[in-house]
Amino acid sequence: MKIVKFKGGLGNQLFQYAFMRLLEVGYGISEVKADFTYYNGVKGDQVRKPRIEQLNTKIKKATETDLNNVFLFSHLGDPLSFKYKFKVMLEFMLNNKYYYEKDRKKRNVQQIIEYNYFDGYWQSWKYLEQIEKELKKEISYNKDFDEKTKNFIDKIKKENAVFIGIRRGDYLESTKTRKHYGIFDSDYYTKAIEYIKEKVDTPVFYIFSNDIQWVKENMNFDANVIYRTEDKQVSDIEELFIMAACKHAIIVNSTFYWWGAWLIENENKIVIAPKKWFKDDKPIDIVPNEWIKF
Repeated sequence: MKIVKFKGGLGNQLFQYAFMRLLEVGYGISEVKADFTYYNGVKGDQVRKPRIEQLNTKIKKATETDLNNVFLFSHLGDPLSFKYKFKVMLEFMLNNKYYYEKDRKKRNVQQIIEYNYFDGYWQSWKYLEQIEKELKKEISYNKDFDEKTKNFIDKIKKENAVFIGIRRGDYLESTKTRKHYGIFDSDYYTKAIEYIKEKVDTPVFYIFSNDIQWVKENMNFDANVIYRTEDKQVSDIEELFIMAACKHAIIVNSTFYWWGAWLIENENKIVIAPKKWFKDDKPIDIVPNEWIKF
């Protein structure tokens, strides 16, 4: 049996799910389970719950017994605390069943397949190549959209819609986060919009952001722009499928926007993504070759 750890928001969870399915479908491992205990911490990631379960995903949850058979130390606690992180490091150093992904470069899965527990983000498009058909079938909502969302998606599908993902919010919360991810200025979006306008007839740009009010007040776009309102009734999963209904995308270094772009079914889609995903140049293999890098 193999266990894959889930952590972070929906974008991260989708990469972890893809890795889990790669082990099952690509490598023929019959029993792969998901560990969601990251979300149980008292002071843990309260906002980012395991949304992945709201999709038509094939997930079997690891039991307490399953986890106790793998871990040397207790796996419970606040995932943002030093104590929790220290235990993870000890598991990595002392536990020969535990694989910890030290950076975001793609691994040769065959070389790590003997491990029982996989703790990482697995953010490479290459993990998805082998299982793309299965993933696109399973990454679908397991309930009906409300009428308002259905109508909005129908409208988008009739246009040359381009979604623009602008992430602020949590990227501004700490100096460490800003140094790692960086914040994209208006020049990035201006160049990307001009590129799309040269390639696409009458594009309509839909702005998605976790700080839409700031975008409205501080950014100007020389284009036909529609802002997604911060509608608290619309879940992040619904937003994901609204983005995926577009024909093209301009994204920043957000896995949530990445998945919105990857799920677009348009064979001739144009996706513009950052040339440098991380400001601090830490290695990652996330942007597919066919996407345009600015």
